[in-house]
Amino acid sequence: MTLAGTWQNEYGSQMVLSEINANLVWGEYSSTTGSTGKYVVIGFQQTANPTPAAGQAVALAIEWHSIVAGPGDPSWNWSSGLSGQISIQNGKESLVLAHAMVASSAFPGLAAAGTYIDKLTYFRTAAAPDNAGQRQAPGAPLADPLEGTWESPDGTMLAIQVYPYTGGQFGWAEGKMLYNGIVCPIEGVTDINARAGGLALQSTALTALPSPGGPAIALAGCLAFANGRLTLTNLTSQSTAPNATYVETTVSQLTFVRVGDMTDLDTLRA
Repeated sequence: MTLAGTWQNEYGSQMVLSEINANLVWGEYSSTTGSTGKYVVIGFQQTANPTPAAGQAVALAIEWHSIVAGPGDPSWNWSSGLSGQISIQNGKESLVLAHAMVASSAFPGLAAAGTYIDKLTYFRTAAAPDNAGQRQAPGAPLADPLEGTWESPDGTMLAIQVYPYTGGQFGWAEGKMLYNGIVCPIEGVTDINARAGGLALQSTALTALPSPGGPAIALAGCLAFANGRLTLTNLTSQSTAPNATYVETTVSQLTFVRVGDMTDLDTLRA
């Protein structure tokens, strides 16, 4: 029992996920709220499957620029980070995620710019399809404002490269993270069209799994073009017993400043 498969939440939105490897997952999200379309999901899952005694921590990133044709709106510049766990409740799988939706620009009549926190519960509706597909291979990296090495006051560091998704709807954000002395891969998404669209903020969502046993980390927020600061909401989830899911996720905020380019990857030291 892993994230691979089809999941539906209380709003009727669905995501279909497949495994890239034991820990990395990829898929598509179909929303029934706000805009309609299909959106890319990428993230990590803890190696151990959920059991009646302990859950499986997960973290996901979603880019809200639809990858299928349709009318655009301000939410196409937004991103989301989600973190929580699969747990077995009364003999059934339940995927409960803390959700940080990053509105990098206002959507008149719906929402002002900001980060919106929600709790979403998903239930598996189907196993992983045979044709779940594979994640698109990245092309040449972009000269994107998010590219580079970033550091926060607590010592957390990010080294990020950005690659365009086919058609340039959004960017893949890949690289490494230094977290509590551990260097681990990061995978995520970012709005590569923010600056060209005249926005002041570039949304991004990153995920990480410092070790196969967790925690599962989602970082969601914005790069402010005016001051060059990257401010991210940190959702960090651990596996818990099914009767202790209320302590599965901690929330904090990290502010990063750019300290170098991608040649500084070696500064992320164990």
